Amino acid sequence: MRRNIRLIALATCLLLLGLYGAGCDFLDPTRVENPRTTLEDFQQAPEPVAALLPGLRAQFARALGAVVVITEFVTDNFSINGTGLGGTVYDFPRDIKPVDLDRTSRFTGPYWNLQELRALADFLLNEVAPADSRATPEQLAEARYYRGMAYLMLGENFVAAPVEQDGTPVAAAQLLERAISDLENALDTNAELPDGVSLDLAARAALARAHRALGHAELADQYAQQVLSADPAFLFAQGFDASSIDNAPWAYLVARALQEMQPLPRLDFLDPKYIDRESPIPVAKAEEMLLIRAEVALANGNEDAARSFMKAARALAASRPVAQFQDDDPRLDNDLNPRPRSSSILIADEPGAPFRAGLVKDRPGLVTVPLVSATSVTDADIDGATGTALVRLLYLMRQEILFLEARRMHDLGIRLPIMLREINTNPNINDGDFGTRVFVPDYIPPANEMDLYDPLILYDEQGNLLSNEVTIRIDMNRVLAESRGLVVQNPLLPGS
Repeated sequence: MRRNIRLIALATCLLLLGLYGAGCDFLDPTRVENPRTTLEDFQQAPEPVAALLPGLRAQFARALGAVVVITEFVTDNFSINGTGLGGTVYDFPRDIKPVDLDRTSRFTGPYWNLQELRALADFLLNEVAPADSRATPEQLAEARYYRGMAYLMLGENFVAAPVEQDGTPVAAAQLLERAISDLENALDTNAELPDGVSLDLAARAALARAHRALGHAELADQYAQQVLSADPAFLFAQGFDASSIDNAPWAYLVARALQEMQPLPRLDFLDPKYIDRESPIPVAKAEEMLLIRAEVALANGNEDAARSFMKAARALAASRPVAQFQDDDPRLDNDLNPRPRSSSILIADEPGAPFRAGLVKDRPGLVTVPLVSATSVTDADIDGATGTALVRLLYLMRQEILFLEARRMHDLGIRLPIMLREINTNPNINDGDFGTRVFVPDYIPPANEMDLYDPLILYDEQGNLLSNEVTIRIDMNRVLAESRGLVVQNPLLPGS
């Protein structure tokens, strides 16, 4: 009986998600909106798969936004200003606990929303589709793509996660393998994602990403090459709808009074990227494929090929659209001191590094922001680097080009725990079990050191600039190059 109630709740929520962007509860469904509705009703309805797909698309948008918000805070990309997220715990990775993932909103619930996406896709594929004779290969491929993306984002960002009701935690490596299975089964159809984007290419891009995360260099390179051969400027960006589901990062970048998402000063030129509630979030793009190919080339000892791919990524990023935006962000920190907000400020990536211009914009004021990609790295930088320095540049380009796209935390090697609600309600998971503790590599600095810079006080009480030189305390791209090496060579998969 409980299983039947759960399935009915899932189906009802799929419809609600598609029609209204409403939220539902798949970890612990306790209400049935229509007690007369049964699974058989959905199976016998005309084209139930087609009717339920909009709900799956909506849930993907919700999950993506929540993953971006929280994972970006955990990294050096952003620090938290104010108390809108219940404190600043995400700035202190080693302090993150399951209770800090106990959020269910579409803004700040990455675990919740990814598990809902997976459960929705399971329901559609396993319960509804077998009885729908009108379901097309394209529709089923799209559903498999979304489930594959749920597994991929779980596998990139969490230590482990159960994949069935009351299941034991599945390690990140196995989550990534599940992603690969679904994504492979989404290939070779004429299916299109919203805005006419090829689902086949989006799936191949995700496969390149998944194989990189598992350390499968040859396959990562193969899929990245396939995407680039088909479309050298490929882009799939998830759109949003102001009337139902808007862009979650936008709320913390622009809309909310506290503007909680404050970037590391050397990334200021990329912010806010999402300038209105309907701004799309890039999910897959050719720049990432080029950077994956560069990484594989470095793993194979071919620096010349890596430089070629990195230059191509830089050129493509420079060709992407920009927009002017009237930014009223005063750039305040938690002590209400202004952060770097003057274009005259020069930034050093670490103590002793040269100071660079052009990384900070004048705010409040009219700013030009990239909408898809941008990087501060030049061809001359790429030509002048070798060995570890070239790996450092690759990480810097990934950080900048994939800014606000939920890639940085995975590059840093940090993984989040299962949410507390799952631990408390799942009889097969106990506090302290594998997957219930955050994973932070030893090379990650203590406390919130990744986010800090000097001097902290830059302006006097009248707003006059006291110093035009700011130094980031730790260059995490150098740390990654020296301590982790390449992700494709050192996947850092707990439990494997």
